[in-house]
Amino acid sequence: MPFSIGDRAPVILGATASGRFFSLDAQAGRPVVLAALGGLEPELAASVLQKLRDSNDLFQAAGVDVAALAPASPPFTARFAADPQTRDQLHFLSGAAEVEATHLSGAAAAILVDRSGRVVDIAALDGALDLSAWLGKQAPRIWAEPSQIRPACAPVLIIPNIAPPQLCRALIDHFEASPHEAGAMAAYGETGAYSKLDEAKKKRRDTELTADMPLYGEVLKLFTTRLIPEIKRAYQAEMAFADRILIARYDDTGGYFRRHRDNAAPHTAFREFAVSLNLNTPEYEGGELLFPEYDDHRYNPPAGGAIVFSASLLHEAAPVTRGSRYVLLSFFGGVEAQRRLTAWVESQQGKAS
Repeated sequence: MPFSIGDRAPVILGATASGRFFSLDAQAGRPVVLAALGGLEPELAASVLQKLRDSNDLFQAAGVDVAALAPASPPFTARFAADPQTRDQLHFLSGAAEVEATHLSGAAAAILVDRSGRVVDIAALDGALDLSAWLGKQAPRIWAEPSQIRPACAPVLIIPNIAPPQLCRALIDHFEASPHEAGAMAAYGETGAYSKLDEAKKKRRDTELTADMPLYGEVLKLFTTRLIPEIKRAYQAEMAFADRILIARYDDTGGYFRRHRDNAAPHTAFREFAVSLNLNTPEYEGGELLFPEYDDHRYNPPAGGAIVFSASLLHEAAPVTRGSRYVLLSFFGGVEAQRRLTAWVESQQGKAS
């Protein structure tokens, strides 16, 4: 596939024979199924288009739009441009090679894209696909809470659907197969920086992903291609490095992290943004993040979704009351933050000498 689950869908521009235009940018705000027919012969594509028309009520009930896509090639335009059933249904593309070529084993591809333009799932759109069951399975990943007026909200960024289920499960399995230890807190005293254990404030288990581990590269790629661009998009901030990467488990034996800031110590002051990527929502209860300086809401992204926030914000992880919450954790900073860290480390080395 030219793109994967969790990626942003490529730029798509198309038009029907009746003159109705489609662009993924204009689609923003509503989920859509892209039916990519470029890998089919026109007559087989016609049967898929009929299946989509027959399923119109199903898509409407799910709150999902449908855009059927095909290349603007002579075989397709000759077959469909004058057909009254398809001239307003099929969008002809020009230059969108990634979508034109998308197919699975010779079948059309149903590409589910969420309201922000991110690929949620890809399935073969053939006779074996039960659209109702497929949409039902994906519903939690495109669900939107009812509209409401909010007088206040913490300045956080929630990004769903950036880590596919397979990666979430692999990270959980890695945690359980690896040595893990009680989560320590960064502290600073007369002797310098150190880590301390205090279960009155923090109780969880941690294991670190290091560069020699296969999953490290996958996570780093996820950060650079899916997470850091969203920080730039939302905050106009360029991230240049990531701090250590942890997989953590909060258990229902009292897993929590009391109120704290992530950059309060001299050796953590370079942290600019914190990221928590949930791996197994909703297999547990509790464990939400709170930002008491702003509101009393409890923030809990779906599995595969991340919450990003300034490392300066006071926050806490509520106790887990059932099950275990698995989460991927790290911190990001820009070039200037890295310069400050380097200067601080050099100053400490000077004191030691």
